[in-house]
Parts: sequence; C-alpha cells; structure tokens
Amino acid sequence: MSYDSETSPQFPPIPDDEFCVYGTVYAHAKRADDLEKIYAETTRLAQFEKGVVYYCLGRDSKDPSVFYFFERYRGKEAFEGHNRQSVVQKLLKDKIFKRVTASFVKPILAGVEGGTDGVWGALEGKPH
Repeated sequence: MSYDSETSPQFPPIPDDEFCVYGTVYAHAKRADDLEKIYAETTRLAQFEKGVVYYCLGRDSKDPSVFYFFERYRGKEAFEGHNRQSVVQKLLKDKIFKRVTASFVKPILAGVEGGTDGVWGALEGKPH
C-alpha cells in the first residue's frame, strides 16, 4: 500500500498486525532545520513507545530539505499511538513539510531454524 500526501488526504488502511512503513518527507527548505530538531525528539520518544520495533529517520546529504524514514510497528494500535503524540500532532498542524510519500509493507521475519547462522549457512550451501 502506498500513500502520497499530494494525492490523498488520508493514509490507506493501516494493518492490524506487524508492519513497516518507509518513505520520504519533503520539507519546506526554510523549515528543514526545524524539522530535523522535531525528528530528533520523535526518535528519542520512539524508544519508549509500546509497539515500536524500529524507528529510523535520516536527512539527505545532497538535498537537506529531504528526509527519509523507516519505521516498524507491532500493529495499527502502536502506529496510531505514535501519531497521537503531541509532538507529532504539532508537526502535522504546523505543516513544516510540503509532501510525504510512504509505503506500508509486511516485514520479512526470521524463519530459518537456527537463527542467522542457519540463514548464512544455507546461503553458503552449508548445513545448519
């Protein structure tokens, strides 16, 4: 499922179970430094949020008004809880960014018996 704030005012249906969301945020150039400060705070808070598995934001080195995100949630409830935070609500209200694109995908979960050694062994043709 994909989302583009230029073509849709709402996210697509959010999965109830575990998922990842990744995408790009295009900030207004004059507000990009403000956005980075806000993202530093959301990153700090995410480590304490129930249901947040992974939360990573980065800024493009060639175009500092472009930010990338990769987030993994245990499910819809965790994602919605993250977005209800006052810092996120203020970010949305203040419209520091001009566009967001996002894709929602299912994570690839570990499933090979024996953990990562089993995965790498299988890739190398070794028994696990």
